[in-house]
Amino acid sequence: MNSESVPGSRDTQAPLILLPGLGGDSRMFRPQRVAFPDLIVPEWIEPLPREPLVEYAARLAKEIDPGKPCYIGGVSFGGVVALELATHLNALECFLIGSIRSHQEMPRRLAMFRPVSSLVMVPKWLSPFVMGCFGRYLPPLRRGVLHQLNDAEGRFLRWAAQAILRWKPSKGVENLRVFQIHGDQDLIFPPQLTRADRVIAGAGHLVSMTHSAAVNGCLRERMTFRDALPGADSPQGFPELD
Repeated sequence: MNSESVPGSRDTQAPLILLPGLGGDSRMFRPQRVAFPDLIVPEWIEPLPREPLVEYAARLAKEIDPGKPCYIGGVSFGGVVALELATHLNALECFLIGSIRSHQEMPRRLAMFRPVSSLVMVPKWLSPFVMGCFGRYLPPLRRGVLHQLNDAEGRFLRWAAQAILRWKPSKGVENLRVFQIHGDQDLIFPPQLTRADRVIAGAGHLVSMTHSAAVNGCLRERMTFRDALPGADSPQGFPELD
């Protein structure tokens, strides 16, 4: 299994697996790793040409399956992949952080590119250009995100941008237990288009980084509550939680 994790996790505790957003990597979850030292951040596998997101997730699930109940989630694009992964894993709950439950929550300005998704490109020159022109004026968090984008593999970025535009949830997604955390200032996926369970005031699309204490609190609350429930080793039979 290709992942970054800290050794020493308890076998009796359901692991937390989080996937970064488009162009991000494990550095995106530094604030979460402080709160959850055993956090697992899998590496992306190489997508096949024009591979649908649901098929990619099925292959990725075989690589990262911990072989026991787990919590899985992701930021933005990573949340969408996490939804599809959860249908192949023994997922107790799926956490969406600044992400969407279905293509219907995608804003119109993005959805309009769906018919021409094969033409969508993510320019690799954008990050170094912005860093060169404005880097010294950007706060550390923004500079860090641009560094991650610059380090990302170009072919994967192009595939991911096209895959999310073509994505429609598989049937298993509707049966998942999902908890959606969103910033009320998110401009990529506007909160009014989502069915967020927790809206964090003053947070934008990078809510997991800018408001990490609130996000970590939500994750811990959900995981602690579910771990304490009878039959917590199975996603079936849980009562609904507010």
